[in-house]
Amino acid sequence: MVLAQEPLPKLYPVDEASRDPSFQAFTGRLRSAVESHGRKALRRLVDDEVVVGPEETDKGWRRFVERWRPDDPQTPLWSALADMLHLGFVREQPSLYLSPYVVWRFPRHLNRRTHLVVARENVALREGPSITAPVRARLDFDIVRRIGDSVRSEGLSTFIPVQTGNGEAGFVDQKDVLSPLMPRAQFAFRQKRWVLAALEDESEGR
Repeated sequence: MVLAQEPLPKLYPVDEASRDPSFQAFTGRLRSAVESHGRKALRRLVDDEVVVGPEETDKGWRRFVERWRPDDPQTPLWSALADMLHLGFVREQPSLYLSPYVVWRFPRHLNRRTHLVVARENVALREGPSITAPVRARLDFDIVRRIGDSVRSEGLSTFIPVQTGNGEAGFVDQKDVLSPLMPRAQFAFRQKRWVLAALEDESEGR
């Protein structure tokens, strides 16, 4: 099945953390805090005026705790930070890093709520929502448009119907794509140290 075509670019991974040894050291401490779910360790890495939303009152450690609930076993905080550590960091300027690239480098002219980013090479676009369905094409870091609801396969996989940039439609495994609405962060160099300066989640309308 081929639907109406819409020119869609690719979005390649970006990780520029290695450009600054001091920032690399910071990400090492952040990784340790994330792996241990260490609230105290994380607090030392978070700016006192950390931003967690668009309102003037959406900043500060107390608001951060209210928003991200670091002590709650069901908090999305640790997985969000782990994703950023995995996906890498964009060096916006010498004193500012951004993560993940999927959010910060997503094309402005595309609707973030209707598009997804293929986060790997050689991802199968299948004819049906199954790992045994024939492969229509192979995708490498493509931006695709979502065209329907997710479908749970007979196994444990979930598939999403999408349309590619050349108008071809099919299904991709949910684990192979990322949403440009995923949580986003800014890391700034302030008072001679790197800190988490902002952590927001646009998917919740913030």
